[in-house]
Amino acid sequence: MKSFSTKYPIVFGFVLFFVAIFAAAVPAAVIGGGAIPADVAGAIGRILVGLVLIVVFHSCFHWNRSFSALSLALPVIVIVAWNVIYHLISGCGFVSPSLLPNAVLCAFAPGIFEEVIFRGILIDRLQKSGEGPRYVLIASALVFGVIHLTNAVGMDLPSLLVQALYSTVIGLFLGAIYLRSNDIATVILAHTAIDFSNQIFATQPASASIPMILVFVAVLVALLAYSLWLMRNVPQGKQEDR
Repeated sequence: MKSFSTKYPIVFGFVLFFVAIFAAAVPAAVIGGGAIPADVAGAIGRILVGLVLIVVFHSCFHWNRSFSALSLALPVIVIVAWNVIYHLISGCGFVSPSLLPNAVLCAFAPGIFEEVIFRGILIDRLQKSGEGPRYVLIASALVFGVIHLTNAVGMDLPSLLVQALYSTVIGLFLGAIYLRSNDIATVILAHTAIDFSNQIFATQPASASIPMILVFVAVLVALLAYSLWLMRNVPQGKQEDR
């Protein structure tokens, strides 16, 4: 008999994410204030919860496969390069060297927190529900994109929708790597690299020129095509377990 998490894996994914967010707020509140900036305290909270989830859902992960898919993740360099070029052209300056450790911490936090939930646990539950890899990939990526709509505070609607679209494509990219390899360590590293390429800049650009938008669209299309290419050798039959 299927459990709730395998009978309703998408609902389970949303519930798990929000429960984890609230859980991460507890250690963040305890260590926050004083000499520790709020974003760093929040990052520590998410890292701790991510580690707890790894222990609780240990059967979802294949640590013997760690970093076996590094070659599949090489296109992350294109995303990192785009982020750096975009910020530089937009006139953003780098954070001071003293803040680089904070940037690493704040980049690693969503890397482990979100990958453990959306690639590790959610994909595992979608697979155990009996769905094929293409459905699993698309469903997990859409959930990942929708979750990023929670960043609505301080963002206008077009920017919010662009972020959700961008997150969905990144979800397809990382999900395809994970489905090909069962390598959670590599997708955590790739996610961290993407976020770090944003964290090293002191401010976020408010707008982009038409040429920059066209390049951004081209990057997304290339990532989408690469994700589909990765899935070509993944068996498409339904499966009850890994």
